Amino acid sequence: MDIASLAKRTASAVALGGLIVVTATSPASAANSGWWYSRDNPSGAKGYFKAKNDVTTACDIRTDGYKALVQIITNNQWESLVYQVADNHDNGRCTSVDNSKYDLRDGRSYKIRVCKVKVGTRPLDCSGMHVFTA
Repeated sequence: MDIASLAKRTASAVALGGLIVVTATSPASAANSGWWYSRDNPSGAKGYFKAKNDVTTACDIRTDGYKALVQIITNNQWESLVYQVADNHDNGRCTSVDNSKYDLRDGRSYKIRVCKVKVGTRPLDCSGMHVFTA
């Protein structure tokens, strides 16, 4: 085998390897937050953000007089509330809301927080802030 043929094969293999690495590390086109739980997990609340149509889901886990509350917050020094979704059930069910009217910007990071709440009271047992990319 001559040097020119070896060089061409090596270059092809390196290029293909680089393409595989770039493809494997590229971010997904639509991101999700994953499930997040209030601090009293597994008895409180859980929530989820799905990038397609900006769907936010709040789930009450247990019938206990509390409801689930999911908050979407800006990921900057001011941490402003963008919107929130409350599960209107106290029975282990979920409420999903299409929040495309808020149009979270694709590729921008936000925070999600999951709490439980009673009507007329402040949220409690809130999870920590989890950063995700819309």
